Amino acid sequence: YNEYKSYLRIWKKIMAKVKREFYEFPSGNTSAEIVNAARQSLRSTTTSRPFTPLKKTRTLYPNRPGSSESSIDSSELRATPRILSPIPMKQDEKKKESDNFDAYWKAKIAPVIGSLSMNLENLDIIKEVENLSDCLLRGGFLTGAVALPQQYKVKVFQCLIGHLENHDTKLLLKISRILLCLGVYDKNLVSISKLIFKLTRCEQNDTHFMEEKIVHCLLNILNRYDIVENDKAFVYCIGSIRVLSANIENGIAEVLVQYGLLQVLERHLGTCTTSGTLGSEAKANLLVQILGTFRNLADLASAEGLIEVEGLCGQLEAVILGHYANPEVLLVCYRLLSRISMFASATSVIGDRKELLSLFLRTLDNYTHNAPLLLRCCYVIGNVTANSNSAISHLHGNGNILESLSSLCDVYKSKICEKQSKEKLMTSKDVLCKAIRCTANMLQLKEPCSAMPPKLSKLLLYFGHMSVQNKQKELLLHILCCFNNMSYHSNNSLQPSLVPKHRKVILDLLLSAITVDDINITVEVISVLGNLTLHKDVVEILTSDKNLVQIFMTLLESKNSALVYKVCGMLTNITANSNTHVAFDNKLIKRCTELMYEMGILDMELSVVAAYLLWNVVSSGHISVTDEDKHSINSIMIHYLEDDYCEHPFWVTEFHPVAKRLLELFPGDGNFAPL
Repeated sequence: YNEYKSYLRIWKKIMAKVKREFYEFPSGNTSAEIVNAARQSLRSTTTSRPFTPLKKTRTLYPNRPGSSESSIDSSELRATPRILSPIPMKQDEKKKESDNFDAYWKAKIAPVIGSLSMNLENLDIIKEVENLSDCLLRGGFLTGAVALPQQYKVKVFQCLIGHLENHDTKLLLKISRILLCLGVYDKNLVSISKLIFKLTRCEQNDTHFMEEKIVHCLLNILNRYDIVENDKAFVYCIGSIRVLSANIENGIAEVLVQYGLLQVLERHLGTCTTSGTLGSEAKANLLVQILGTFRNLADLASAEGLIEVEGLCGQLEAVILGHYANPEVLLVCYRLLSRISMFASATSVIGDRKELLSLFLRTLDNYTHNAPLLLRCCYVIGNVTANSNSAISHLHGNGNILESLSSLCDVYKSKICEKQSKEKLMTSKDVLCKAIRCTANMLQLKEPCSAMPPKLSKLLLYFGHMSVQNKQKELLLHILCCFNNMSYHSNNSLQPSLVPKHRKVILDLLLSAITVDDINITVEVISVLGNLTLHKDVVEILTSDKNLVQIFMTLLESKNSALVYKVCGMLTNITANSNTHVAFDNKLIKRCTELMYEMGILDMELSVVAAYLLWNVVSSGHISVTDEDKHSINSIMIHYLEDDYCEHPFWVTEFHPVAKRLLELFPGDGNFAPL
């Protein structure tokens, strides 16, 4: 008895948390529309996004040890740039241009080169590099309008390379910009790209990249150079963009998108998936950077309208298929998929790609012990199956995903009991949570539910009691959703899977879960009870405990309309048998009357189910109805039956018949069947 009294105190806490009175007229949609998703018999569940901890340092390959990165040494730069074949010119034109340039070089550029060769203070060096940049820009050499003669380009290179040992970020970025604009190739391009990536590793440098317009130079490299011939440089170049775009607040990502970065990435992604020239290692290194950048850009507020989801999903399918043995590439693919699967338009696109769904199944089966990869794979499957019945059918019909999820849950049942770091334990628990969410969503359809592995049912019960004990609310919510869908299909099947023995075991879990202080869990518990109370043995257990009945009566006072609706439905099932009425008193009649009076057409669904419950209670005559109650019921019914009150088809079809029967009940006699 004391335990049940503590339950009642918990419900008072829950109800105190809801600020809006459930009978308030909502803005915009009606109350019925707002809680419609909570009232569906079959439920899919939502979940938190997979947690990706931020690295203390920015790295080229986030999932590799730091030693795997090549060192960055400015001495790798050569002072002799690659010589390109010049466009043939007439002799007189060539001499005139040469004379003009010689004059410009001697008057403007040579003095600056001379100054930079002297032993200057840091601020003076920066000032002279800025002067050099201005002179080259005015001469048209940095824009590509005029080609800088090779012998003079060598002198500029020799001058600037000597200052790359400096540690001033702004200076290094200014030098890098000049060199990239003049045109660098081969090892020089790789070295400059390395240097730029080195500077991106410090978050405090992000603003300098915008000030010095280095991001424009990086994008220019991606547009001008061939990715196959310059794969090493592209790894560092795109790696720099990936690192910079991870910080959405710095505004660099938006600038890059405006300048066409998404289209450039799509083109290079296509090259990586189709090229027969690039080696497998080079492809993998490039894919990690390209897909990682895509993943960061997907966080932009405008991303859903900018990313072409169908084309991207097709390319990701090709990448996963071609690099299935490379867990690093798979992880970055699933990280991107986990983000775009949150787009409203993406779940149907992914759900229609049967080959991609089959790859998800392979990942579940073959990467059982790779928790970060499995976490994101389960998250994607959960998002897709929450909105796509075709995806559920394919995942069930082509390999039976429930068997895979059962094995996965069994493995992680052991893992969460092992000694491991706090971060790994969190990931293991999250994998388990996402896997059970997938299970709940799969059970929305009858076919997967009828093929439910017995071992998985036992695991759900085990994890259910564990989550109640450890107060793991999200996990418990997914488990309850599984039982909600299972119990629904059991009621609508000629061969119920939930036999009495199973119902009693599930009922034990539900009665322990009802003590958890969370309104969403309470709604889900009552949803399952609503399905189970169609069975006589469950009704007898529930109504035999007066304190449990009192809890249900207390829940009817909740300010959460979705919860009240569920409780009314459950009690309607219970009171369909007049033998159960001895467990209730006149308070139930008064509460039903109050609900109809307060809600009316503001929440038609709740008013209808309250009317059904009222009919069941008063029609048997086991519970006394006071004159005051009769007067209230008649007044409400007469008012709600008026033609000008509501002509909505649902109201006329569902509420009017029971309202008329209630009006006829008190003045006359008759046989009344429960609703």
